[in-house]
Order: sequence, then C-alpha cells, then structure tokens
Amino acid sequence: MRIKPTKNHLNAWIENYVPDKDLFFLTKVYLNHEIDISDVLLMPIDEFLSHSTYKQIDYVNSYLYWNIKHAQYVIIADKKWIGSRSVEEQVFIFNSQLQCARGLVVPITFLDELGKIPQNYIVNKHLIIQREMWDLLDFAIKEQILNKMVYEWWDNGECEAPPSSMPSFLKPYANTFGYKQGANCLAAVLYAISKGKQEWFIHEWLHQKTFLEKLSQYDYQEFLGDGMGEGDIVIWKDKNATIQHAAYHIGDGLYFNKHGQTIFNPWKILKEEQLYKEWDHLKPVVYRSVKNL
Repeated sequence: MRIKPTKNHLNAWIENYVPDKDLFFLTKVYLNHEIDISDVLLMPIDEFLSHSTYKQIDYVNSYLYWNIKHAQYVIIADKKWIGSRSVEEQVFIFNSQLQCARGLVVPITFLDELGKIPQNYIVNKHLIIQREMWDLLDFAIKEQILNKMVYEWWDNGECEAPPSSMPSFLKPYANTFGYKQGANCLAAVLYAISKGKQEWFIHEWLHQKTFLEKLSQYDYQEFLGDGMGEGDIVIWKDKNATIQHAAYHIGDGLYFNKHGQTIFNPWKILKEEQLYKEWDHLKPVVYRSVKNL
C-alpha cells in the first residue's frame, strides 16, 4: 500500500515548515562583497551551531543543517528583511544558499505555475523559500511543493497494511505522518515497548544514551539467540558502536518503524527484508525483554 499526507497534515506543515526568522548561510567569498548587515545579526557558523535558539529542531530540520557546506557565517534576519533588499542583493544572497546546500531550496520542477512565484526568489532554476514569501504564496502552491518534497526527497509512501494482530496502541500511528518536527526512530521504539502507556514518548527526539537507559529500565537485554519474537527490537550500529537506527518487531516479519526525524518521515509498517536492506551497511543487534527470554 502507499500512504500520503492528509489535508490536516498539509495544513499543519504549511503553517510550521518555514521558521519565522530567516537564515542565510554565507561563505567568506560572499561576505567579502558589500551586503548591508546593519539590520541583521551576523553570526560565525561555529557559534551559530552551538546557539540554544538555533539548535531547535524546527530550524535544524527545515534548513537541513546536516547538508550545509562551506558556510562560515549566518545572517539571522526578520522575515521582512530580504524583501527590503535590492533585487541584485537578493540574487547575490540567494546564490550563496544554493552553494551552501541549505534547506528550503527546491527545484522549479516542483512547481506547475511559475508565474505565481516572485521571480527574484528563483535562482538557477531553484526556488529559495523564505518566510515572508511563503506566507504570500497560494495555498495550492504550498501544498504542491510539500507533496513533491515528500515523495521525491523523503519517502515514497510504500508500506505494508497493518496486520489484524498488531497491538491496538500502534494503530493510531502506523502508516501515518506526524504533525511536528523531531520524532525519531528511537522514540517510536520506546513508545512501542511502553505498550502505548507513555504516548508522549513517540513525539520526542531521543539520543542514544537516553534510549539505552530506558531499554534497561524496561528490562530489555541484548539477545544472542536465533529468530525474532513479537516485541523484540533491532538496533543498527555503526563501526563505532553508535546507534543509527532502531525498529520494533510486531510479529510475522513486520516492524513498526520511522526513518528520520522530520515531518516528512512517517511511522510505517515495513517487511523485515525491506528494513534490513535499508540498513545492511550496519551491524544489527537484537534486544529482547527478559520476560520473553
């Protein structure tokens, strides 16, 4: 089966996907040119990446920090600032966003009606998305961009129908998208082993140490035997023993899974072969509840 975001999901994404403050990433080459920065903050990239405000998940996921390259400085601006710049200065700044591989930049192939897009926000066949221009776009255009983004960049929606034996606490989430940024695979697993009693777990952005501590509290231990049982967990680790992914086995070779921490990564039911193929470059480790040993 193939899932897609609902109208409610798209409404929530349209409202929250583009942060209220604009960020512009610059290399030293761009900074050496004349840009009027009297009304903005200019922050060195190392200070920016450690800043408590800009480490928030909405900024991280929308601007795709993990993809950014070559940037030495970041302009932090009110959403109206870029619209007050000359067209030449806008194009100059937008070109830097392309070169730095920043998020909120999409190819114009995502759009059917280019005539409805402010032309100064289109650079080298890419649309540079900023908050004020996003607010002014037609709803249908925003919807189109987000739908294209999901299927062409993040997830094709392919998944398995939930079996009738699947635990009831997973049914509200299986094969659905989220409304907010940040929920990751580790949170999905902890929600599952809590048997749905801690629903807020599933919306968290969890890290390795917290995850492993919670597994211990729920009496899960590494299992060295053969086969997978209902309620078992598979964790994939890299060569440094760092957890890169985890999934919850619901039985019959099917898993409750979430790839990634963005709103575009749904919770899905996947077959074992598909899941293991995705992570076959890493080492799988099985954890089992002591009650089932």
